[in-house]
Amino acid sequence: MLSKRNLAVLLMLLLSMLFVACGGDTEETAVEESPAAVEEAPAEDAPAEEAPAEEAPAEEVAPAVEGDCGDEGVFCVGLVTDVGEIDDKSFNQSAWEGVLRAQEELGAQVDYIETGDAKDYASNISLFAENGYNVIVTVGFAMGEATAVAASEYPDITFIGVDQFQGWAFDDDTSNDIPNLSGLIFHEEQSGFLAGALAAMMTETGKVGAVLGTDLVPPVVNFKEGYEAGALYINPDIELISTFHPGGMDVAFTDPEWGATTARQALDQGVDVIFGAGGKTGNGALIEVAAEEGALCIGVDSDQWETVPEAHNCLISSAMKLIMPGVFDLVSAARNGSFEAGNFFGGSGLADFHDFADMVPQEVKDELEAIDVGLKDGSIIPGETVRMDAPDMPEESVVAVMDGECGEEGVFCVGLVTDVGEIDDKSFNQSAWEGALRAQEELGAQVDYIETGDAKDYASNIALFAEGDYNVIVTVGFAMGEATAAAAVEYPEINFIGVDQFQGWAFDDDTSNDIPNLIGLIFHEDQSGFLAGALAAMMTESGKIGAVLGTDLVPPVVAFKEGYEAGALYINPDIELISTFHPGGMDVAFTDPEWGATTARQALDQGVDVIFGAGGKTGNGALIEVAAEEGALCIGVDSDQWETVPEAHNCLISSAMKLITPGVFNLVNDSLQGSFAAGNYFGGSGLAPFHDFDDAIPQDVKDKLEAIDAGLKDGSIETGY
Repeated sequence: MLSKRNLAVLLMLLLSMLFVACGGDTEETAVEESPAAVEEAPAEDAPAEEAPAEEAPAEEVAPAVEGDCGDEGVFCVGLVTDVGEIDDKSFNQSAWEGVLRAQEELGAQVDYIETGDAKDYASNISLFAENGYNVIVTVGFAMGEATAVAASEYPDITFIGVDQFQGWAFDDDTSNDIPNLSGLIFHEEQSGFLAGALAAMMTETGKVGAVLGTDLVPPVVNFKEGYEAGALYINPDIELISTFHPGGMDVAFTDPEWGATTARQALDQGVDVIFGAGGKTGNGALIEVAAEEGALCIGVDSDQWETVPEAHNCLISSAMKLIMPGVFDLVSAARNGSFEAGNFFGGSGLADFHDFADMVPQEVKDELEAIDVGLKDGSIIPGETVRMDAPDMPEESVVAVMDGECGEEGVFCVGLVTDVGEIDDKSFNQSAWEGALRAQEELGAQVDYIETGDAKDYASNIALFAEGDYNVIVTVGFAMGEATAAAAVEYPEINFIGVDQFQGWAFDDDTSNDIPNLIGLIFHEDQSGFLAGALAAMMTESGKIGAVLGTDLVPPVVAFKEGYEAGALYINPDIELISTFHPGGMDVAFTDPEWGATTARQALDQGVDVIFGAGGKTGNGALIEVAAEEGALCIGVDSDQWETVPEAHNCLISSAMKLITPGVFNLVNDSLQGSFAAGNYFGGSGLAPFHDFDDAIPQDVKDKLEAIDAGLKDGSIETGY
């Protein structure tokens, strides 16, 4: 600890404290001793983000190694805050929590210094550097220059600069490289975009605002620009009132009074949703909004539901930068010898809705999911992408269904043909049908469905809608692909949407094969399966997990299975996997809950304690069987099966989702608006909420899943499928 350091540094601290006591203008340096980690069974060092394995969420705490920093075997991490204090309930605090996690899981000795004045950045960093610290974390864009200088001066120390972009990593002049420095940076414009979209969909007045730190800090500007772009994406006519703090770096993030006053001015102008992004300044805005009945607010950096309870009355979500896991991952990489200099993108996104979950309409949640996917795959670019089919605001109004017969002018008809599996399968067909029903409610479409009892009837069932002059025909399932393509060629005036039907012709050069009225709604099942497998591997206590699946004749089912197993092996290469496909054909593989239950029981009897059910009613049978086994967990598929299979609530920890409902709706809407684009359309995918198991999921598991999700979407993690 610093209290045991050499005499010279001790004298420096004493003189500094004396100077403050006498009224000097130096910073108030808060150098605290952090308690040593509780000594329990030692855990292995946590792997770096790109490492293939992860510890299961046992409540182990690594013992801190005794001795002074610089001694062999002692690993020390020091954090220097930006001006803004360690307990800012936002940026500095989130970084410090990442360091504290290193204390708990890696056995590190940790400490921090609060910066009171920007002129003391360098001297504060040097206090740790001169005392043998292995890693120094500096927090904030403004500390970038001081951090780079220190990293060059102390090449044997690893430096992590939070919000500090390393430009040298992108030039060809290697003489500028700093091999012991990594910038932890974020896509603030993306989480800001999501926050703005949420605000625009929840406002009742059509006016939203933002109370911000200084525009001298690029990440704050990014948040503001993303927020406004997201709001305009939803509603080009929305009114925006965004205000930066007028002061400098020394006050812009520590002025809650100004934040409150500025928020009050916005509320008085009719704003009813306010984004607070500026440390304690932004927190002042949130707390002011919380006192205004009916107004909503959005936090920043961390999930501020956990850090600003005074804002609970208004805090619908937060635009998060996953600072804590980002700091921990980089510290862990330094500990394990896998640290890479340059830039490291941490995760970003919206926090949970918490007590507002029931207030946020499902269509808003679906839209946010779709936007998140678009931001991560590049199809939505903040400030550039214009939405042609902005969703309705979440009033409870329903568009009147168009009167008349299909084929008549002004009447828009949508027909859905199920795969063998029935409309109420509580999974795949049902999710697609809910997309059609949403088109009825929001677009005024006339909708109907036909259940397929036998695969030989695919073509005739499609023809019933086609001959009835339907505008759009949705067919559900890989197996219907051939019949759908043939019908699309036969009926060129009708738009066809093939759910789970990959359109290979879209990738060849022979345009004679093109089908301009057909689009395949497809998904990255391997990615949501990977997340499900990672979750299963982190939650199993027996080290054995299983999957009960439909037929391997269907590529998306195979993709789910391959992704699930790859995700589990990513976390634990030694995990035992028992995955079983249904042995029957397409006519029975998804409608056999008895087989699903029996197969799940066999796996449970072999010691499996987490089972993934992916196969319509067959998979549901597995889920329900697992629910009767005390202590066992299960994971659903396709939709959030918490909503559709209540019999599985005792075990249903999450679901590997394909966002079929919003995908179908968006494509139907494109058809109505005249913007239907043939080929392939990737719908969103990911894990469903944990619902009643939320408290049972350790925070490190949630953080790991967030990081994996970001890696899957940016390509840094591959499923192998």
